[in-house]
Amino acid sequence: MDFLKYSKIYFVVSIVLVLASLFSLFYFGLKLGIDFEGGSSLSIEYIEERPDTSQIKNALSQVEGISSFEVQPAGKLGAIIKISKKDISSEIYENIITELKKTGDFEESSAGIETISPLIGRELKQKTMIVVIVSLLAMLLYIAFAFRNVSRPVTSFQYGFSSTLMLFHDIIIPLGVLAFLGHLYGAQLTIPVVTALLTIVGYCINNTVVVFDRIRENLLKNRGMDYEDIVNKSLNETLTRCINTSLTVLFALSALYYFFANEESLKYFTLIAGIGIFIGVFSSVFLASPLLVYWLKYKKKQFDKK
Repeated sequence: MDFLKYSKIYFVVSIVLVLASLFSLFYFGLKLGIDFEGGSSLSIEYIEERPDTSQIKNALSQVEGISSFEVQPAGKLGAIIKISKKDISSEIYENIITELKKTGDFEESSAGIETISPLIGRELKQKTMIVVIVSLLAMLLYIAFAFRNVSRPVTSFQYGFSSTLMLFHDIIIPLGVLAFLGHLYGAQLTIPVVTALLTIVGYCINNTVVVFDRIRENLLKNRGMDYEDIVNKSLNETLTRCINTSLTVLFALSALYYFFANEESLKYFTLIAGIGIFIGVFSSVFLASPLLVYWLKYKKKQFDKK
């Protein structure tokens, strides 16, 4: 299979997706979850049986004064309700308890509400940005170090730069989807979603390293072969492996999404992780290595001009 024959089409598709994602991010923006913005957390413990999450959500939707909230199961009978409102008045609190009583019996003494400080939210934002930036820099340095002995005809820095650029590509597109879903359905950027993004970073760089490593091996085995042919040969040899390993993860994520569709945290974790891994396979196979080939061709053209 000649991967490089239609590489221009791959780049056009990628550019369109990235531009659409950037538009979504800047136009709609990301809706930050309670973990980042601050709010209130209410915990209750049911006596006999905890109702479905959907029942609790329907009850809370009847309460005036709260618009955005999350419901998470806790233990066998408990539930944690996170509300994106920092100051819950006594009237709103009583209305919440009244509506929750309609879903099942629970001890009012077990109900306790806590305020999630916006200061914690700011700290989480800063730490999240630091973690993402450090992760990307670490990937760049790792690839550059791992391929330090490969200097023909592409340098180790170019391998590192290409892989890091693909990581930005693999993160921006899921974020754009999240911003669009936030506009339509109120999807929020939460800690589980950040975890999904970091999972994408780790998983997608793995596929890219596998392809690059095979290119390195073929460079040593086939010293007289043209670099473009080596890249194409390496992609053919690693394609099945990349698809199979990615499909196993996507199957698992699909099962999680199906069985936990009512759990907001798991729902968007699995969705964003699945989109990111799918995009990551595309970038690892169809973008990262062809980018090196185009980079080499550009350098040769510049050299010939001189």
